[in-house]
Amino acid sequence: MNRYPGHGEDSTTTETEWSILVIGGGQDEAMLLSRLLADFRFEGRGIRVLHAAGTYEARLVLEEEQDIAVVMMELDASGKRQLLDLIDYIRQALMNAAVRIVVVADKKWADDEEEIMFNYDVNNFRVKGELDTASKLKSALVGSLRAYRDFKKTEDEKKSLEYVALSSSLVLNAGSLEMLAQDVLRHLASILNTQSCYGGLILQRSHRRWRRLAAIGKYAELDVSALPWELESVLPQLREFGGNLPTHESFDFHSPSVAGTERLIFVDPCRTPSDWEYYLAESYCANTDAVFENLELRHEIESTQKEIIYTLGEIAETRSQETGFHVKRVAEYTKLLALKYGLPEEEANLLALASPMHDIGKVGISDSILNKPGKLTLEEYETMKSHAISGYEMLKHSSRPILKTAAIIALQHHEKYGGGGYPQGLSGEEIHLYGRITAIADVFDALASDRVYKKAWPLSEIIDLFHQEKGKHFDPSLTDLFLEHLEEFLEIRAQYADEKVF
Repeated sequence: MNRYPGHGEDSTTTETEWSILVIGGGQDEAMLLSRLLADFRFEGRGIRVLHAAGTYEARLVLEEEQDIAVVMMELDASGKRQLLDLIDYIRQALMNAAVRIVVVADKKWADDEEEIMFNYDVNNFRVKGELDTASKLKSALVGSLRAYRDFKKTEDEKKSLEYVALSSSLVLNAGSLEMLAQDVLRHLASILNTQSCYGGLILQRSHRRWRRLAAIGKYAELDVSALPWELESVLPQLREFGGNLPTHESFDFHSPSVAGTERLIFVDPCRTPSDWEYYLAESYCANTDAVFENLELRHEIESTQKEIIYTLGEIAETRSQETGFHVKRVAEYTKLLALKYGLPEEEANLLALASPMHDIGKVGISDSILNKPGKLTLEEYETMKSHAISGYEMLKHSSRPILKTAAIIALQHHEKYGGGGYPQGLSGEEIHLYGRITAIADVFDALASDRVYKKAWPLSEIIDLFHQEKGKHFDPSLTDLFLEHLEEFLEIRAQYADEKVF
């Protein structure tokens, strides 16, 4: 293969040139073609002429070069079979539908023009002599390059639309508004074809205050708390942020939310995007807007659900005059221990949501037993133990994951690893992992807190008890994890303390 850059141009600076592959003929003809096109420009780009002596060399060139705009094939007196096979190779094997194929034929093949044009994917058929002058050659070339440009543009737009659709679907997996916002900024960078210096920001406003959901580049340093709440004042500040007024256009997308908030997506792409890129970016933001809305509403529902669960748990604790933060601490302890055990965060969060209802069955126990300061009688103790079954009966009918988990915990959090617990007398791994985790969390908080029938234990005595009950009351591996990370459990205890205990 030989390359013939335009006249006066270095052969290494060909990135912005249109590439034309000439197949057949001699090198002299290719060089002549290059000279004829030395001053040719189409949309500001010159021409680079590549030459392949035959079809075998042409195949190598076509495999190596990914952006050839026009292939000019010489069909001489030797025959057309190899040349037409090469056309099939380009269209079928290489699946290159973009390149424009021009057949330049000997006069003896002039009568075959209709057959070749109908039976092969050829874009133009010329008889030798028709392109001998520079003006005729350039005229034919303009038509081919324009068709190639339009085909590539349509192909790129199709790929862009497919990317927008794919990106829009990918953000459905985001677990939080912040994760979603990071994904949206990353996808917008690709859609807007930004350079590495670009900056991006996604803000959410509620109660006349903006908070940052995600920021990239220079906007990572922006003090969001100093922004005015009015959109009309925010946008000019974002455009001017960084010290220098930009010479390019930014992209912004504003969306009021049905939840009473509003979002602003702002990207400074370090270049002026095309109209098509703007359209794609706006389409993408419109598609992902519903995901933001759904995630906000889901979080609102989850927050409400969490409040209801804590309230239900606190009803039982209040009736027994136990500490107000007991259910919150147990929730945090169970989540921490679940994560240390290796459960995924989603499952640990589920356990934290369900564990506050571990003693919900106590609502059916009389105050005289719940709040008795002294030791319970055997009959009273049997009544107290019934709260595990009662709680399970209250919760077992739901198909919701949180309540199903809560039912397991309510039933089994008083079982003992070595046996002898209640209500079923299970042992070892017969006890669900959730019950084993909650047992440690519940007992630790009970021992560390004042109750109507006892004072809080000193920390050293609590540690001694867990060592003694390892493998008896408590799962040994979970006990080791609990003691190994005791400081983190004490931090939770301090954060939600009813009073200073240790």
